[in-house]
Amino acid sequence: MKKAVPLPRGSLRAAYGGTCPACFKDYAKGEVIRKVTEGWGHPGCAPRRLSAAEREFARNKARIESGETFRGQKPSDWRRGGSPSSTRPAR
Repeated sequence: MKKAVPLPRGSLRAAYGGTCPACFKDYAKGEVIRKVTEGWGHPGCAPRRLSAAEREFARNKARIESGETFRGQKPSDWRRGGSPSSTRPAR
């Protein structure tokens, strides 16, 4: 008796044959397919999902490259020869 293997998340078996919109190769009925850019196709043709950390890194990198990151911050009041604590007003 053959044991059923679960499909990867987001995948299914093709109800009928078709053509992958990413690589333009055919897939047969019953083959494992998943959602790709403009329809259904081979799992290897689907874009890789980024983790939350990778998305955050890409977002921060784009902000730094565009020069956006430090515009909204006030200029530093840190003076040469002084420690950071000596720039604060006394209480």
